[in-house]
Amino acid sequence: MQKTRMEQKLTLIQAEKKTRVRRRYLSAIENEDWKLFTSQVYIAGVIRSYASFLGLDPEKAMAYFRRDYEKKEHTTFNKKLPRLQFLPETQKLVIGAFSVIILFFVFYFGYQINLYVSPPKITIIAPDKHAFRNVEKITIVGQTQSESVVTIFGEELFPNEFGIFEYDYPLQKGTNTLEIHIKGANGKVTSHTEQYSLE
Repeated sequence: MQKTRMEQKLTLIQAEKKTRVRRRYLSAIENEDWKLFTSQVYIAGVIRSYASFLGLDPEKAMAYFRRDYEKKEHTTFNKKLPRLQFLPETQKLVIGAFSVIILFFVFYFGYQINLYVSPPKITIIAPDKHAFRNVEKITIVGQTQSESVVTIFGEELFPNEFGIFEYDYPLQKGTNTLEIHIKGANGKVTSHTEQYSLE
């Protein structure tokens, strides 16, 4: 195999990249150093892969191996599994993927914990102004957590699945103060005040 590789002007580094087998194992195959491997089955897999890459008949390569192996049938295999069979580039991809997954879970659980310990937030969507004339009432549209309970003047409102709630607020001449109390699923309470004037 070494002779064929050299005839094709290929380096072990090139063979490693194409076969996805570490070069020390390819070198061991070429030098018939079976002690580096963990088992005969593993050797057979590497031989077939390397032979195919070099354009050799895998079965013939296996025949040569069996003949040589029988001469050295007392070979002691390395009992430790190789740490990783991945190439450096593959290792980086695997490590990168695991890092992204870990970061995702860290941020996700951090977000969930923050939701659990923080009081609910509220955003007033409408109306977009605070001064009115010639109206009897205005419709308050707000958004908060969907699991929250909104209380306005003792009336409980339940937001929809998007956290949207509405309330018809009658106005009197002058300044009108609207207090909104929101109780989140975690029991935390947020109070919000808006003022609207009617001329």
